[in-house]
Amino acid sequence: MLPCPAVTRAPRPPLLILGLVVLMVVAALLTGVVAARVRARARADWLESKNLTMSPLVKGLKEPTDIVMLPDGSKRFLVLERAGQLRLSSADGQLEPTPLLDLSENVSTGNEQGLFSLAFHPRFVENDYLYVMFSAADSSDQVIRYTWSGDRIDANSAFTVLSLAKKSKYHNGGMLAFGPDGYLYVSVGDDEDSDKAQRLDNVFGKILRLDVDSAEPYAIPADNPFVNMPGARGEIWSYGFRNPWRFSFDRANGDMWIADVGDARWEEVDYQPAASAGGENYGWPMNEGNECIQAERCHADGLVAPLVTYGHDMTCSVTGGYVYRGHEVPALIGTYIFGDLCTGGVFALRPGTSTRLELSFSPIKISSFGEDAAGELYVCDLQGGVVYRIVEGSLP
Repeated sequence: MLPCPAVTRAPRPPLLILGLVVLMVVAALLTGVVAARVRARARADWLESKNLTMSPLVKGLKEPTDIVMLPDGSKRFLVLERAGQLRLSSADGQLEPTPLLDLSENVSTGNEQGLFSLAFHPRFVENDYLYVMFSAADSSDQVIRYTWSGDRIDANSAFTVLSLAKKSKYHNGGMLAFGPDGYLYVSVGDDEDSDKAQRLDNVFGKILRLDVDSAEPYAIPADNPFVNMPGARGEIWSYGFRNPWRFSFDRANGDMWIADVGDARWEEVDYQPAASAGGENYGWPMNEGNECIQAERCHADGLVAPLVTYGHDMTCSVTGGYVYRGHEVPALIGTYIFGDLCTGGVFALRPGTSTRLELSFSPIKISSFGEDAAGELYVCDLQGGVVYRIVEGSLP
């Protein structure tokens, strides 16, 4: 038998290269899947939708009602809990276990009551003053000044700026904010007596403007609109509100944005330009939103209509926010961001328009918005005990 001839097998570089390519693609896909799963786990508690992304900042809270950044350059936050605790959080959301101040013995939490809001004095770094507003055990609305001392709040420094006796546990208002003029603005609800909102002999259903620097507990600014009107309360800045739970000033131009919680049908956002001399009448109870309620009075001269309204189709209570002036979400710059308590909806309103844009709906109860020194925005979830930071967004 003749020996078999040797067989020379030629190399097949195209097949080798193809195999390597397949292996690389499979590896990349597996790496992508793993990375996606890691990201998904890392962002499992984020709130993400097509037009808005919010990441959790502070967790472990009980019914947060407000968040305010300390104006001392530390980037820390004070977070208010409805029952009366003031909690300190680091810039990255680490919550101190012990409250800085516990007002629970003084705060009533029945119905719409609780610890509402906080405002730092514009010269906080000099005078160490901060102000809180809450419902007391006797249902009165209290505005109290405290002093910051040794990186803590001095509980013994409590000084009453305003005490408003009320008959109702509802319609408290509840917002404190210093305006660009340095005066303290205070929102007060109508105390479930809607006619009070139109009368100037009381402070209910109003926004007040107080000078807390010239006298104690306060002086009335000489240019307040009703200061020289006989029988009128000089503290009044604007009126005709039902329950203005949240308002804010646009840090870029001083315009005032006011969210007034509606009655049976409509929620509304009102607006006051920075150039206003005050005295606006926003129409409650003659109108709810743009709807006439009292036919004999709803078309009176001088009533200021809301910028935007929305009905109670699953929504229930507007929560006012801020005009976004941060830098991390460019698409939202110049847009007023606000929300709804019941649906967890976050909405947008472009200046000069009256169209409510829906950015997201989440399983949270939005009690308040917050703004830091850079203009970035935060959202308080009353139900889940979390404060979220808005990190991405676009307009639909």
